[in-house]
Amino acid sequence: MKKLLCIVGSVFLLSFAGEKFFTVKFSEAQLNKHWQKLNTVKAIVEESNLPHQQVKFITQSIDSLQMDIAVQVQQQLKDTVKNNNKK
Repeated sequence: MKKLLCIVGSVFLLSFAGEKFFTVKFSEAQLNKHWQKLNTVKAIVEESNLPHQQVKFITQSIDSLQMDIAVQVQQQLKDTVKNNNKK
C-alpha cells in the first residue's frame, strides 16, 4: 500500500514538473493565409444565427490564438534583428 501511494504521489508531482513548448514553423505566406482564414471564420460566426455566448467564445478563442501568434512572430523578428546587428 505504501508503494502504491508513493507511486501515485510521484506521478502526481511529476505531472506538474514543467510546461511543454511546441514550435510550429510556417512560411510568411502560409501564416498570412491562415491569419486570413481565421478572420474569415470570425466574420462568418459573427453573422451566423449561433447564440451570443457561442459567438463570443469562438471570437475570443480566435482573437487569443491570433494574439499569441502575433507575440511570437514579433519576438522572432526582434531576435532576428538582434542577431543580424551582432554580426
